[in-house]
Amino acid sequence: MPDAPRNYQNKQKTAQEAHEAVRPTDASRRPRDVAKYLDSEQAKLYELIWLRAVASQMESAELERTTVDIAAKVGARLLDMRATGTVIKFDGFLTLYQEGEDDAQDDDESKRLPAMSAGETLAKRAIAATQHFTEPPPRYSEASLVKRMEELGIGRPSTYASILQVLKDRNYVRLEKKRLHAEDKGRVVVAFLENFFARYVEYDYTAGLEEDLDRIANSEVDWREVLRDFWRDFIGAVDSIKDVRVREVLDVLDEILSPHLFPPSKDGTDPRVCPTCGNGRLGLKLGRFGAFIGCSNYPECKFTRQLAANGAASADKVLGKDPETGLDVAIKTGRFGTYLQLGEGSTCSTARPTRTSIRARTCSPSGSIARSR
Repeated sequence: MPDAPRNYQNKQKTAQEAHEAVRPTDASRRPRDVAKYLDSEQAKLYELIWLRAVASQMESAELERTTVDIAAKVGARLLDMRATGTVIKFDGFLTLYQEGEDDAQDDDESKRLPAMSAGETLAKRAIAATQHFTEPPPRYSEASLVKRMEELGIGRPSTYASILQVLKDRNYVRLEKKRLHAEDKGRVVVAFLENFFARYVEYDYTAGLEEDLDRIANSEVDWREVLRDFWRDFIGAVDSIKDVRVREVLDVLDEILSPHLFPPSKDGTDPRVCPTCGNGRLGLKLGRFGAFIGCSNYPECKFTRQLAANGAASADKVLGKDPETGLDVAIKTGRFGTYLQLGEGSTCSTARPTRTSIRARTCSPSGSIARSR
């Protein structure tokens, strides 16, 4: 136990402490004593709360940053090796509780070394030769994104959950293995805002607006004045953008998103060359159901694919010829999933080509599209 009870203060002066009192009602009620009254999930939650609460009042751990130089002799060769890390001199609260991490830390501070002394003889137990490649920073998890927003002064504890939920509900991001991956829809929205409404997505502006809201809550400024200042500048930004043609906006987004939409091909060919007509240029287009990649030779060439970097896999593919009509049978991906199409609008006898959902329809033995009854 420390000499005096520990008193913790939040780093953010504007942080809301509405749920500060989450703690055991009695520290003597250990997790193993109350587990028989709870189900498994409740017992895990109580154990987490109890460990954190008790550890917060324990003595601090003492860690010593240590660098060890090791001299090893292999045959006639002398090898100098070095290990850097931390040695635990006193466990303190680490005896009871250690914070979990989403990602394994690979720095000197996180590496633990055993207690050693100068001149100590080390026994060789094993030699592990591993190859290490520099990797990009890990993608944000929900927890690490909230931590980053806290550092930037964006949002409040009561709004973090709703912010993350909106990102997922609008399909701006997807969650895979607890990691947030940007969707193409989210990339387009971010590129648009950063180029046409840059001021309103800057970190400093968002944090400054949060401070204005705090001043309103403290009756330091009239809310009408803050709203009037915001609306005057914002409506001016909207007026300056609404006259810009859609084609100009798409050209800007096409250039910014080019590394994502058209990554370099493995064979060195131009990734913007249309694979169907061979001389058209692929670019960002806007259709009835959103943005997509299309050929510049439209309507002569009707090649389309989704925005994804690997969208070539989801591009239109001609499966063969229909023996009855002689028209191409192609597999396509649309708003409601994958479907088959017979011919093109310009060659079919009707205004629209015959289409059928792969899930709802089947193909006859002859190869022609059979309508389900």
